[in-house]
Amino acid sequence: MTDLDRDDTHRDLVTGERNRRQKKVLPKPLLRLLLVLTAIIIVAVIIVFAARAAIRSGETADYQNYMTATADILERSDEVGAALTDLLTDPGDTNRTEIQTRLDGFVAQSERLKVETEALDAPKDLVDNGIHQFLLLVMGFRQAGMAELKLALMNALEVEDTEVPSEQISHALRYLANSDFLYKEVYLPRATSHLTEKELTGVNVPTTTFFPKPDLASGAEVLSMLAGLKSTGNLQPVHGVALNKVVAMPDNKEITASGTFNLHSTDQLSFLVTVENQGNMDEKNVPVVITLLTTGSTEPQKATATIPRIKAKAKITVEVKGLNPSPYGEVALLHVEAGPVPEEKYGDNNWIEANVIFKL
Repeated sequence: MTDLDRDDTHRDLVTGERNRRQKKVLPKPLLRLLLVLTAIIIVAVIIVFAARAAIRSGETADYQNYMTATADILERSDEVGAALTDLLTDPGDTNRTEIQTRLDGFVAQSERLKVETEALDAPKDLVDNGIHQFLLLVMGFRQAGMAELKLALMNALEVEDTEVPSEQISHALRYLANSDFLYKEVYLPRATSHLTEKELTGVNVPTTTFFPKPDLASGAEVLSMLAGLKSTGNLQPVHGVALNKVVAMPDNKEITASGTFNLHSTDQLSFLVTVENQGNMDEKNVPVVITLLTTGSTEPQKATATIPRIKAKAKITVEVKGLNPSPYGEVALLHVEAGPVPEEKYGDNNWIEANVIFKL
């Protein structure tokens, strides 16, 4: 082979290689299309990630708002529980009226907090997974326990035999203790696990302790607590009623002790008797008795009435009918008496006596 032939052969090989390389290069229109598609894909990915981030950010805000509101409710609820525990374990110099007032306040606060919990805007997933419902149950337990405790405790302070009321108190306190159990063992772990699964960082489930002394709910502890309450000076039962006022009708004339009073003789004669409960216990079935004894007579007339219930420190007026006026011009002895009630120790203020003369 000559040099010229070798040169031709080399040029053919180079030209063939160049042609093959040129065949691998994509046409410009297709290349532009691929570039456009790539850009579109990149933008779509960015949009998807941005949308997910926005959704997660909004979801995080929803959960954060819910947990913040829940924490506020639970903090106020825990304050009620702490105040209740102090009242039960260290009443100090409190009296029945103060205990009643404080318990009324605890019940009202628990009811308001329960309503606030029901009004929470809970995230849909928490509701769909039955998690938020346990929070509602917790606050329902606290409200029901407080309402039952108030009635049972005030009843226990009014009776000598505390066995039945102590069982009711124990039952009410178990409601309160179980509210803490439900929260710590059910709501808290489930809510925390849910947040972890959703990868919502920075959102924390609050803690709560409403009844820090759950052992107080046992029967023995309740009896011991009641013994401590009843040994407090201001909480010891005091029974006693007093005759506050007597008015003769229809003359509308007040009758006072040791006086002499002229009254019209009428078949409409009656007496309005006001009785005051001076003790710290409610009194039931308080008798009011009026007798009218005419001079020279051995058998007095008698009329009675009964006051079904008088709250401590309250006054109630009852009308007593059934007495006939004594003969015109004669002096009659009027005796009005309220009570006594069981365990009353002082009776000098239960009655009055006065003279009455009936005229035409």
